[in-house]
Amino acid sequence: MSIRRTFLLLVVPLFLLLAGVNGALLYLWEKSEAEHGLQDQALAAAVTTAAFAEATPDLAQALAAPERAGAMRASAANITGLDGLYLAGPGQAPRRIAGDGRRARPGVYSRPTAPTSLPITRAANGRPVATALAPIGGGGGYVIAQIDAQPLFAQIAELKRLIAGVVAVAGLLGLVLAWVVAQRITGELKHNSELIEAIRTDAAPPSVDGLAIRETRDLANAVSLMRTSVAGRMARGERELADRDRQRDEAGSVAAWREAAFAPLSATAAGAAVAARMLGRTPAGAFYALAQKDGRAALVLGECEGDTPAAALARAVAARRYFERHMLDGAPEAAAAAGQEAFALTRVAWQAWDAAPATPAVLALLDKGSEERAAAYVRRAGPIGSAALADDLAALLAANGVLAVVGPP
Repeated sequence: MSIRRTFLLLVVPLFLLLAGVNGALLYLWEKSEAEHGLQDQALAAAVTTAAFAEATPDLAQALAAPERAGAMRASAANITGLDGLYLAGPGQAPRRIAGDGRRARPGVYSRPTAPTSLPITRAANGRPVATALAPIGGGGGYVIAQIDAQPLFAQIAELKRLIAGVVAVAGLLGLVLAWVVAQRITGELKHNSELIEAIRTDAAPPSVDGLAIRETRDLANAVSLMRTSVAGRMARGERELADRDRQRDEAGSVAAWREAAFAPLSATAAGAAVAARMLGRTPAGAFYALAQKDGRAALVLGECEGDTPAAALARAVAARRYFERHMLDGAPEAAAAAGQEAFALTRVAWQAWDAAPATPAVLALLDKGSEERAAAYVRRAGPIGSAALADDLAALLAANGVLAVVGPP
């Protein structure tokens, strides 16, 4: 879902909801106030007429006089919307004493004990009317006052149309605002996308000065900072490569190649656990070789001599292949002597077995004194495994050369 559609789906219903709720509350409040005002007006007319009737023994007969009838009509004319004033008594039909009575006809009511206003109802002709009842003295008569409520309902209908228009305008306003805000955000996000694309294609980045939203401007600045950081990192990488190219020599290349060729060894051969490690600045010609044949095994450590580091490493690799293939062809002593002469070994150490030894043993070509310290550590360490012993010695000894441990599995 796009940002534009998200804003439209969120903002427009929210505007409509707020306008609708406020409009409904206004409508209900205005309608309730108007109905109560109309009912109070009918009640005032009924109470006033009832008080006037109490002072006259027979109000209907008194109103037969033209001057009294004129005064009653003049008084009734001051009551806005009056449809009719009626006198009613036990067993008598209501008699109209004022108003034309054309809009509604009074129904059958019971004499109230106190002035009462009835809910607005609709007459037989469908016209709404407000009715109030007021008792006359201590007799059985009472007054009925009816006021036409049609103008009120017309005003309420007009208010309803006005509120509907306001809700429609609010929805339109929400739509416009949501569209404008979504356009602004999508435009600035597009600007950021163009900035990222410029970084990808190594083109000139667009300016961030025109961005008005703080968050998108911060994002654009962050992307620009990423561009600067990546450019700086690339420049540093190029300088580092150039420095390494200038500093690279034969000894460094040989050391890197030998590290891959003679990786740490952990294996099981003829029932024994074997571990070999290169320590410190190992000579270029140092190597180890593990031979296995017919249930027997042998481990050879050596150091080849060479005119250059590359020549020494080449002899070490060839010596490893030789000892792996031929150390157990005959007597190991003869194979070790032949290999020492063939590959110009300055130092060599080996061990052959056909069963696992009872205790670990160290085989090493290290600096002076380091071999004794390694052997002493292995004697005191206990049965912790050949690989663990070799790792411990590699961490503890500040020595250069090759070291191996052969022990029980």
